[in-house]
Amino acid sequence: MATNLVPSRSEARQSLAGLFYLIQRRPEGARLLDASPDGFWRSFGAFAWAWPVQCFLWTGIWRALPDTRPESAGEIFRFFFVSSSFDLAAWVVPAVLLLAVTQVFGLSGKYSQLVVVNNWFGLLSAYIGFFPAALRYLTPVSETVSAFISVIVYMVVIWLYYRVIRTSLGGDLMISIFITLMMVMTGLIVSELAFTALAV
Repeated sequence: MATNLVPSRSEARQSLAGLFYLIQRRPEGARLLDASPDGFWRSFGAFAWAWPVQCFLWTGIWRALPDTRPESAGEIFRFFFVSSSFDLAAWVVPAVLLLAVTQVFGLSGKYSQLVVVNNWFGLLSAYIGFFPAALRYLTPVSETVSAFISVIVYMVVIWLYYRVIRTSLGGDLMISIFITLMMVMTGLIVSELAFTALAV
């Protein structure tokens, strides 16, 4: 296991560059993503880079459900502890699911690379999601417009994820669609559980 779990700024920059190559359907981008044993574990540390943005995104619940807004220091701690725990689960559960998928479809040799790609894409998607969230706070857009923008951004993120996975799998269509849908459903389930926990 890697001795330094949190990736360096240089590694984050290189990994994101690799993702952009994969999005452009350029397989050489995979070489910029470290899928070695150390790189595999450090890719989970990318969560540390995404965590501040994830915390900001969760505060959007306070606008949608004012009753969930914490008032005391203890409530604030609980809110971010619970939301961060579910965010962390959203990074770990896909790795378990990908292990099952790669075993079933005979892609065990691709497992480490797919997990690394998935983890670094989690960082990219968090920052993509930051823009519509910030827009709601900083501009006087209506709730309808804000929701529309959020849906468009969400669809773009799914499309980009599909492109990254398909390029990583050498263009395999059906398995790429399956993995994309599996990750979308996983994200929705984790989010729903998180909303339920935070509303208690």
